[in-house]
Amino acid sequence: MLFAHIRILALTSCLGYILAGCASVPANSGYSDFSSYAEAVFRHQNQVTSRLMMLNEADLIPDSGGYQDAEDSMTDACELLNEYAERQSSHENMGWRFKTRVQFSVEGCDASIKRMQELLDKLQTGP
Repeated sequence: MLFAHIRILALTSCLGYILAGCASVPANSGYSDFSSYAEAVFRHQNQVTSRLMMLNEADLIPDSGGYQDAEDSMTDACELLNEYAERQSSHENMGWRFKTRVQFSVEGCDASIKRMQELLDKLQTGP
């Protein structure tokens, strides 16, 4: 009886890790693990944010066209990933629940970054 409970607990734990890993890395992303994917998304966000800041400083972002909405969407969607990176750099311990929330938010963050980049690309190439 005890062996059966231990076996079920072990299988449940393994399944939880497997599902969390599968859910966090899209099949067509080109990444085999969450860490690589999350790092790439984080770096991409930093590049897009830097580009956005330079265009803002040069006053090249129009008031219309959804730029502010896209920026706000990107900021909201990437909030957990940014918090994760901040905690990681501060060597803070993070619970598995927080890590799981981050894993499930990365794909949405990635999508919002791509939308912001598309808008910026259109801005620089013209309509």
